[in-house]
Amino acid sequence: MKIIKSSDTIYTLNNQYPEIIDVLYDFGFKQIKMPQMIQTAGRLMTLKKGCEIKGFDYEELVKKLYSHGFQIIE
Repeated sequence: MKIIKSSDTIYTLNNQYPEIIDVLYDFGFKQIKMPQMIQTAGRLMTLKKGCEIKGFDYEELVKKLYSHGFQIIE
């Protein structure tokens, strides 16, 4: 299981686990594959903030990530 912190930014997650981008894209974060998004907004954006902005259910994202081998710790 890959452990990620809820405070990690998308930029950090991408650097640690590049495969997480495909999971996030499949979940609905369609702009995540644009390199400039990770380099700019991704430096400040956490998964929770991203869900709030997009109107996604954070708990559903946590479950999806868990099913792909990621565990989020608060």
